[in-house]
Amino acid sequence: MSKLSEKSESVNSQSSKTEFQYANSKSFNNAKDVIYPLPNCEEESDRLRSQHFLFRYFWQSNFFAPIEHILSKPGSKILDVGCGAASWSFDMATSYPSTNVIGLDMSPLQTTQIKPKNFNFVKVNVLEGLPFEDNTFDFVFQRFLVGGYPKEKWTYVINELVRVLKPGGFLELCEFSRMCDAGPADQRLWFTRAYYKLSFNAKLCYLSYVPFNYHKVAKIMEERGVDWNTYEKLEEYAQKQGHLENIKKAVKQFYHGAKSNDIEFSKMMSE
Repeated sequence: MSKLSEKSESVNSQSSKTEFQYANSKSFNNAKDVIYPLPNCEEESDRLRSQHFLFRYFWQSNFFAPIEHILSKPGSKILDVGCGAASWSFDMATSYPSTNVIGLDMSPLQTTQIKPKNFNFVKVNVLEGLPFEDNTFDFVFQRFLVGGYPKEKWTYVINELVRVLKPGGFLELCEFSRMCDAGPADQRLWFTRAYYKLSFNAKLCYLSYVPFNYHKVAKIMEERGVDWNTYEKLEEYAQKQGHLENIKKAVKQFYHGAKSNDIEFSKMMSE
């Protein structure tokens, strides 16, 4: 190995150690002020991929916004904020090859999926602003980042998402409910499955769900500024933003327990 190669490898290794911290053989983002609790590893990528296809099946679509007319236009631009393993981005890029899809995240998760030619990844901390000009994207999508933003940052983030959105474009936000119509035991465990989608036209807000039953983790996240009731406030945030119109909201619930839909959920996850 040449000295130049040794130096390059050393720099990459040092960069990796600085960018991530490690616990239980898993890597976690080590950037300043990052509160997102989930790891950056192969197991997490697998979970996110399964989650993506579950929600696509659950909603029978990759999006709730009425954007087919936009996606049919060559050169349309889509932004996936907090793309993670980029399963949603890859799916959209494959389904609409004439679009340009950009996935944003603090760092790319490991994935064995083949990257579509019309997809690009941009490494960025959304809390520090988006590296795009005003009116850049036709559709902006963000899913399950309630654990990634402190309560006081949501207004700033939504303002940034709207800033890069073209007039007449759509913004879709998906978040989960901590509990909905739960009994006393489930309320204590935060184990109810509620799905929300909030939509705003060019402006569109939508809500959805992901399960959370880890009381201790939730308590720690709340201490770090996370507002688990963000799903209830997205519509208010959208209205106060001032540049969003035709705000719509869709809600779906998933009940766990000895029910047929719970069996279908399990089957689909294992196939």
